Amino acid sequence: MSNSTSLTTRMLIALVLGVITGFILQAVPTGFVRDTVIINGILMFFGELFLNLIWMVVIPLIFFSLIVGVTAVADPQKVGRIGGKLTLIYILSTVPAIGAAMFFGFTLNPAYNLTYEAAAAFGITPTIATPPPLVNVLLNIVPRNPFAALASTATLQIIFVSMVIGFAILAVGKAAEPAKNLFISLNAVVMKITEGVMKLAPIGVFALIARSFSQLGLSAIAALIGFVLVVWLALAFHTIVVYGLALKIFVGKDPYTGKSISLTTMFKKVAPALAFAFSSASSAATLPVTMRCARNLGFSREMASVTFPLGVTLNMDGTAIFQGVAIVFLATLYGVALDVGSVITVLITATLATLGTAGVPGAGMIMLSVVLASIGMPIEAIALIFGIDRIVDMPRTAINVCGDFIYGMIVAKPEEGMLDWQQFNSTVDAPMEEAV
Repeated sequence: MSNSTSLTTRMLIALVLGVITGFILQAVPTGFVRDTVIINGILMFFGELFLNLIWMVVIPLIFFSLIVGVTAVADPQKVGRIGGKLTLIYILSTVPAIGAAMFFGFTLNPAYNLTYEAAAAFGITPTIATPPPLVNVLLNIVPRNPFAALASTATLQIIFVSMVIGFAILAVGKAAEPAKNLFISLNAVVMKITEGVMKLAPIGVFALIARSFSQLGLSAIAALIGFVLVVWLALAFHTIVVYGLALKIFVGKDPYTGKSISLTTMFKKVAPALAFAFSSASSAATLPVTMRCARNLGFSREMASVTFPLGVTLNMDGTAIFQGVAIVFLATLYGVALDVGSVITVLITATLATLGTAGVPGAGMIMLSVVLASIGMPIEAIALIFGIDRIVDMPRTAINVCGDFIYGMIVAKPEEGMLDWQQFNSTVDAPMEEAV
């Protein structure tokens, strides 16, 4: 936990120092040293280098994470039937999460009155492509050449190919175990690379935020603050309304006591997992703590072994909410009109992308570039919000983990023996050896 907390601290320090440095540079007279050497030299180099590293891992992260996520569903040792139900819930919950987030973005408009021309204040030259018609987007999901799709970073096609391979591995069964294990190993390698890239995040964040704030006006700064507040509000709405109603409607009362299960009760029992998820911004790193809290919550060992490893990859409500607000914010800033076709494209792409998002810090930002590309926006646009991503990454990760518990209870309650209600009401922790 100390390492994850240390990364969080470094990111926040980099954020603060970047803001301070940006304002100091605003006070420095324009000239060769300020503009060429510092802003468009050193800061641009490290900021762009970090963005290049991020984009480098996007394609393998999508490809391998989705294959592993699909093949994990029907693992016969982890109750494939339960995994299938959970997957369906994860998919069904992601679309309304993105939709509600986009509604908050359109309604509250965190970009205020910033226009296409105002993007120059962020140090970025807009190069917006025209979004293709929706019918072309749907047709292009299926590639004629999957290798060409990988080489050309055609993200929707890569997502499709990944899912086809995953389902084919499941259909083949035992004979495909070597292929399945190979993809699991490759996914672990890519996640390790992503972890290494994220260790450089404080440097990238400092460079990006310092360069941005050195050229921002007060309206642009207010827009960034507004963006964070809208994301937080959308996350709070999803937690209180969606999760609260899900508990009330689909879980209902505790059979052991006859009392309704409230969000407050849930939060008390899973607080260690939520706190760790918040501090580390990684649902994958939180997994051991999550599994422990699940056993104390009454999850059977079999149920926990399916719900939470699967949720690390497939349940990304918090990430979906962030992407919904971010797309509206960036589109408003760049003057891109999101018509019905674009909104549908965002819903489809963001849903598929979040289902393959790795549970590591910053992965949601990586997947945002996929959604931006799907509607013809430059991936460089993420530079505008990357410096403040950590502020929204921590709560959205906690929401992801919270959703794992909620949806797990919804599936587990009708299943005989999947929830131990006596343990749920017990003040004594489940035996440690049963936690994983």
